[in-house]
Amino acid sequence: MITQIQLAAVAASAGAAAALFALQILGRRERRQIIKRREQSLVPGWRPGQKQSPPFDLSEMLRLDPDELPSKYNFFISAYIPRPIALVSSVSKSGHVNLAPFSYSSIVNHDPGIIVFSCVDKSSGGGDTLKNVEATKEFVVHIVSEWFLEAANHTCGNFAPEINEFFQSGLTPVSSFKVQPPRVAEAALAMECEVIQTIPMKNSKDLVSSTLVLGKVIQIHVNKNVYNQEKAIIVPEALRPVARLGGNTYSLIGDIFDIARPRV
Repeated sequence: MITQIQLAAVAASAGAAAALFALQILGRRERRQIIKRREQSLVPGWRPGQKQSPPFDLSEMLRLDPDELPSKYNFFISAYIPRPIALVSSVSKSGHVNLAPFSYSSIVNHDPGIIVFSCVDKSSGGGDTLKNVEATKEFVVHIVSEWFLEAANHTCGNFAPEINEFFQSGLTPVSSFKVQPPRVAEAALAMECEVIQTIPMKNSKDLVSSTLVLGKVIQIHVNKNVYNQEKAIIVPEALRPVARLGGNTYSLIGDIFDIARPRV
């Protein structure tokens, strides 16, 4: 499997180099622009305690029973937005590499860093990613950026377990540092994780509808063009992450601004 990954990396090196060059150009430009970011208010003149009015009639709110929704999946993925896309690489016990995106994802702790993503149970026992991480207890999570969204989206195809989505999508596998699953070379931010817990979520029929996977971050890979080393933070204008909305709908970062925390 190592030889297979290395061959794929060589075959796709031209594409990875092009992505890196674009990242360097974007990173230099956006790092200069970040200096100009200032605090601002979306409602100039607002003061604590002052009412803020939404652009609709407050009396027109509907009451929805979750159990009576035509499709709980369609509703919730369109309601809880935006969501980051976790592109997760994993390896089965037999050595098959898998790469798949998950929009049920977030970070839930910082010390230690804990990443969570959820695998919807499309078949008995879950999909390839869930089976892999439960068997090997490790994975790599990548933040999806604009420049490789199409390739990342292609990995969500219903491929057979023995099919390597790196090859299918054209993304470049490179060796990780502490875990077996390879990371995506085109990603400016990747985090190697070890599984600390999996939690099955059951519906009203006592059937598992999804499984939460919690992973402890044990190694970080970040491109210097998206990293502010002085503050030790990621520059979103340079990372250019893509957000998932509902259905097949995505969003890019628009205006970015700071709002000061209240002093009490």
